Amino acid sequence: MRLGFDVTPLCGPRSGVGTYVANLLAYLWEEGQAAHGVEDVVPLAHRPIATTLSGGLYGRGLNKTLWMHLVLPWHLARAGITVSHFTNNIAPLWTPSPYVVTVHDMTLWLFPHYHYPRRLVAMRPFIGPAVRGAGAVIAVSETTKRDVVRLLDVPADKVHVVYEAASPCFRPLDRDRLEPVRRRYRLPPRFVLYVGTLEPRKNLVRLVEAFARARKEAGLPHHLVLVGQRGWKDVPLFAAIERLNVRDVVHVVGYVPTPDVVALYNLAELFVFPSVYEGFGLPIVEAMACGTPVLTSNVGAMAEVAGDAAELANPHDVDALAVALRSLLTDEERRRHLGRRGLMRAADFSWRKAAEETVAVYRRAAAGGA
Repeated sequence: MRLGFDVTPLCGPRSGVGTYVANLLAYLWEEGQAAHGVEDVVPLAHRPIATTLSGGLYGRGLNKTLWMHLVLPWHLARAGITVSHFTNNIAPLWTPSPYVVTVHDMTLWLFPHYHYPRRLVAMRPFIGPAVRGAGAVIAVSETTKRDVVRLLDVPADKVHVVYEAASPCFRPLDRDRLEPVRRRYRLPPRFVLYVGTLEPRKNLVRLVEAFARARKEAGLPHHLVLVGQRGWKDVPLFAAIERLNVRDVVHVVGYVPTPDVVALYNLAELFVFPSVYEGFGLPIVEAMACGTPVLTSNVGAMAEVAGDAAELANPHDVDALAVALRSLLTDEERRRHLGRRGLMRAADFSWRKAAEETVAVYRRAAAGGA
């Protein structure tokens, strides 16, 4: 099998999809998954990127959409690609050989108001054709699979669930490695942590409201630390911080390099992820892999991924979030229990397993069956 592997999500700032691509690529090739039938991996991108692989089919600065639909198919034909994997929801309108497409979520249909208009125009029209034209489809959760089948009207047996996982670097760390990170970001001894883009879908206004309420009612000493790049429509978040007069106890840290994120998970007394919708919810598993207790939403992929190893609450109900925060932050034994359960739950997910299951999907697509 000669595999064409879409690495376009690695061309910009690292996102959740970029993390998916980097980890899957590492276990498909660099960790020896070639033994499972993938003899050659050919990276595909609209501009060159640095990888350990050679012989990529790259554009030369051409617009990504034009490159994918007009240029890439001819490169794939000349390169003798057996099957291609398009890793971020869309694929060329025509390919000379079978392909697999990964769908990460269906927010463009379910929550279009959470996206830039430009993204709606550039992505949504191409996802349906990509899914229907694929030899097989990968969904990153059962939740995403159900949404794909329902909203795009494709057969359920064409869509295969392959879960993501935390990178191996996410693990419990010794205390002597943590204090320098705490000092670097000037954080207090006790805090609640959120990791992810600062955007409306992540439900951060309600989180700040719930945190302010829980802190006041229970006299909690904790601060709230928000880690992640600023997204669009984040002004209401900062307005809420000012309105609730919590700017001294809410730390908006911004982008943090991965080694420091690992340390912050380890330092936090609680990780909270109250998103309205996720295709998978990778930060939940990352926090669990560090032994950090988790509070997340009781809906969709968050509840699916967390299982019984996290505290779940209604993300639309500020009172419910406040009660859960207050309960966990005043119950050390409950937090320890969730930390232990989380470590076991995180071990259920691995990139090696994901790579093996993904190769099996490639084989099905190459053989002409879903």
